[in-house]
Amino acid sequence: MKAVVPAGLGKVEEADVDEVEPAAGELKIEVAVFSINRGETFQLENPPPDWRPGKDIAGRVVRAAPDGTGPVVGARVVAHLPHSGWAERVVARTDQVAVLPDAVSLEQAAALPLAGLTALRMLRTAGSVIGRRILLTGASGGVGHYFTELAAASGASVTAVVSSPARGARLLELGAETLVYDVADARGPFDLALESVGGESLTIALSKVGAGGKLIWFGEVSRQPARLDFFDLFAGPEGASIQHFHYTSSAAEGPDLATLVRLVETGRLHPELGRIEDWSATAEVLEDLRDRRIRGNAVLTLGKGTAVTSSKDPKTVVTRYVEAVAAGDLPTIRASFAPDVEWTYPGDLPLSGTWRGRDAVVDDFLGAAAGKLFSSDVPVVIRLTNVLADGDQVFAEWTAQATALGGGAYDNQCSGVFTVRAGQIIAVREYTDTDHARRVLFG
Repeated sequence: MKAVVPAGLGKVEEADVDEVEPAAGELKIEVAVFSINRGETFQLENPPPDWRPGKDIAGRVVRAAPDGTGPVVGARVVAHLPHSGWAERVVARTDQVAVLPDAVSLEQAAALPLAGLTALRMLRTAGSVIGRRILLTGASGGVGHYFTELAAASGASVTAVVSSPARGARLLELGAETLVYDVADARGPFDLALESVGGESLTIALSKVGAGGKLIWFGEVSRQPARLDFFDLFAGPEGASIQHFHYTSSAAEGPDLATLVRLVETGRLHPELGRIEDWSATAEVLEDLRDRRIRGNAVLTLGKGTAVTSSKDPKTVVTRYVEAVAAGDLPTIRASFAPDVEWTYPGDLPLSGTWRGRDAVVDDFLGAAAGKLFSSDVPVVIRLTNVLADGDQVFAEWTAQATALGGGAYDNQCSGVFTVRAGQIIAVREYTDTDHARRVLFG
């Protein structure tokens, strides 16, 4: 069978590997989707012998456990594995999987395990958070999105540290009360700090903790060690504690995965699919993840007809497109359109007209318009506010905030009627407050 294997210096390649067979208490899964985590990019730099990457997968059971335990053949499942998940088929213990309801797509499920388990178990470690002020660094990844939504729903006041407004916009929608773009700008004191960057970030985050508070240390993506001065703690966080956290536990993953799936099914947890690609693009996605060009989770689909059809669901396609625009994810933007897409922008503005073909829409309309109308010094912030679907017709609303080239504040409400077929957008009619656009953008 085919699998993604290490190829040296952090690289990967496709290779033929031995088929896997389940033992007692194990089942075989045909993988439809897998998710990539930043930790796996680090492991690929110096992989252990006979190790293959892959922790988070979703697919269908093709062989049930020989002892009769666990899901049956044909069941849609999500699993969290110790390794070797980036392959056509995998073996998992029955206590490492959870069955998926129809309302949860395989793409959503594959984005859940490591990041979702980390957020869920970290929230348990923090204890009751109602009314507590929480500082969260490195917040724009999968863990940050999950933790923010779970903690805000539990009554916490979350301050999220992100690198730009675009990377933090969704966190505000999920319940974060404050965004800062440098941990030094966070206004403490905080009852709890959650730190995943390391280096100077940890030192500064600890200084923001109030007396007797706590810092939970759950990552070091900067790869820089933290340096602490005993006497600095008297300046604010006197009596504070530092707790090392790792998401693994002696408990089986299955029950916690089932909890995460239930929260997604009931609309109380929303996986952030920052990038969806065919698994042939694994190497490119790894590079983008290393360079922090992906917000949320990156998922790869195995293009054999096993991937969930909801990836082509019109509402999902449009939602993914608008979120890609918000994140500046050009490959996903381009892949969202059919080659012969047609985009119409009605009215009599200099921007009005009709563009035909993917290149014309992406390069001549979306790209050139943004470059000629908005200042490059201030990010354009897009926020999706509503999506309604009826068959292949999707109505979406979003807000757009930016600074015009002339210096004016652009703050508009936009909507579009999208037509989606076979998982790609074939037509768009966009509407906006043309009076506001005329005054701010065209003087």
